Amino acid sequence: MSEYIHPEMNKRVEFFGGVYSFIEEGKLAYRGKEVLYSLGLANIEASCCGMRGYAFIKVPGYVLSWKKRIDEHGRVLSEIEEIADEESQGAIRKILEEKFPGFSQIEFL
Repeated sequence: MSEYIHPEMNKRVEFFGGVYSFIEEGKLAYRGKEVLYSLGLANIEASCCGMRGYAFIKVPGYVLSWKKRIDEHGRVLSEIEEIADEESQGAIRKILEEKFPGFSQIEFL
């Protein structure tokens, strides 16, 4: 179990070579549990490969306690459990790919 800090939606975050933002957060039912995921968009603006963008999904894990508290910095936190089982990751990945076909990268945190 660990605490997860929810990202601020539609906040532009700069990183070396570009920007990204999370655009949507959701929960997905899977084998009697809820899987937390966040959709994001990134634009590579200063790269040796030129400019391009892509859509991604981050999967923190199973929700144990949804938006349990707010920390001293005003950030919302949930308790999550890592999804370490490769079989479950594969099944969840397939569900997310079907639900969000334009999102090319799915990462389990």
